[in-house]
Amino acid sequence: MLVLIERADWMKPRIGITSSVNKRDYESDGRDVVMLPWNYPSIVEECGGLPLILSEGGDPEACVDAVDALIIAGGRDIDPATYGRVPVPETNDVRPSQDMWELALIDSAKKRGLPILGICRGHQLMAVSYGGFLHQHLPTTPPYEKHGAWGGKWSKHEVSIVPESKLSEILGLSSNVNSAHHQGVSDPGSLEVNARSEDGLIEGLEDPSRKFVMSVQWHPEALGQKSIVSALVRAAI
Repeated sequence: MLVLIERADWMKPRIGITSSVNKRDYESDGRDVVMLPWNYPSIVEECGGLPLILSEGGDPEACVDAVDALIIAGGRDIDPATYGRVPVPETNDVRPSQDMWELALIDSAKKRGLPILGICRGHQLMAVSYGGFLHQHLPTTPPYEKHGAWGGKWSKHEVSIVPESKLSEILGLSSNVNSAHHQGVSDPGSLEVNARSEDGLIEGLEDPSRKFVMSVQWHPEALGQKSIVSALVRAAI
């Protein structure tokens, strides 16, 4: 008799997700707390992966050895020093140690050929990892002054996706996405642009030479956009 059983957790692709350290009142005042919105591990699990939350300070090589794919999550601003620029006044929430740790994770994952997905801050950091640069504050950067919400607020807009890109195989040629950022990619480095917003901002990047190395400026985990996360999980098998 044939018996069908669910795939055991230990057989699922292990998807490492980066987190942020923030000061919060947690059991006592002003503690350093490791934080990640719940919808990140939740959508990974819904898409068939086993989510593993990675905390800053863990040895990057050991972290990458422990996973089958990597998500660089959203969060605070990236320190402009990582791409050789001086901060503007609006770039005021940075943590250089997090930047360096996540860049080391990306480098290690690339060396091992692991699938990588960058989301929002992760999208921007992917560009930096590949030699790119950022706009530090879109509301004062023409023509992006009205690009979208930021500072804890959300808005929506449409992105156009480059035909025959890896992203187009997942989402088609356009998608309605969310927006909650004030920095953005100005130069993709050696990555290829696969999506732009109506005002021309770079909203998606990919490395066509690799099975799955991709980043998006929006938050698929908040949209419930399982197609992107499912593609990452499949690439990790």
